[in-house]
Amino acid sequence: MKQLPDYPEWLPPVGRRILWFPLTRLVLALMFMAAFIGLAIFISSAVGNSLRLNKSLFSLLQMMFTCTFSVAGYWFYCRLIENRGVHEMDLKKIWKQTGLGLMLGLVFISLIMILMALTGNYRIIGFNPVSFLFPILIMSVQAGITEEIVSRAVVFRIVEEGTGTWISALISAFVFGFLHIWNPNATVFSSLSIALTAGVILALLYVLTRQLWVPIGMHIGWNFTLGGIWGAPVSGSEPAGLFRAQFSGPDWLTGGAFGPEASVITIVVFLIFGVILANRIIRKKLYVKPLWSSSHD
Repeated sequence: MKQLPDYPEWLPPVGRRILWFPLTRLVLALMFMAAFIGLAIFISSAVGNSLRLNKSLFSLLQMMFTCTFSVAGYWFYCRLIENRGVHEMDLKKIWKQTGLGLMLGLVFISLIMILMALTGNYRIIGFNPVSFLFPILIMSVQAGITEEIVSRAVVFRIVEEGTGTWISALISAFVFGFLHIWNPNATVFSSLSIALTAGVILALLYVLTRQLWVPIGMHIGWNFTLGGIWGAPVSGSEPAGLFRAQFSGPDWLTGGAFGPEASVITIVVFLIFGVILANRIIRKKLYVKPLWSSSHD
């Protein structure tokens, strides 16, 4: 276990050990995030209603509040509970790594949609105005920032300290995947697919960089490319992108009403990518061993 930080002297040693225990910090971190995100939604709703904003401007306002308060909530948690700065959100790396993540999302989702088109399961039947990009961009940014802080910075990072990298990657992936079970048109298979693809890949990208920027960028690029460019459903939502598309074929190939994220094509592509990332992590010895390992540092 990591060395305890310099907690205030009034906190007794047993209190410090309890506070630093991974499960304790996980619960506290989730409480911080829930409180700050809830506050963001409350304030943005109050401001939006008072200004009588239209749907688009209200969504933009809520996204700005939610993202800002998510970052603030995590910052306060790190300062007050872990007594440190938010090193995994190094501003010096934000543009380069976020850009890399955006590119990864664009490339991999486009590859999947091209494969789906080549198998005859996807075709473009028309085009929509550029204004269709605005809602999906707002949704992508909000999901990318808030979900990555909660799923990777909180759940994966803290659980990893106790269980090690590989078990934590699976745990956080399944938590991330099955949080999507409440999405429109979701099924057990779609949630499992989200876990095995985005859940695993984004965790491994965090391990490789120990920064949130690549996962955030890929999450944003993933959603925006899938829904905004290719016009496919994103995690069960109604499709509304630049392309007006038509899907045909069995649900196991197209993903059905949930969208391509529940397609076996997506699973195969990202499992291959995951193996490549895991191999790189092993070669560079970037993984953390579980606390019960006899060789744990």
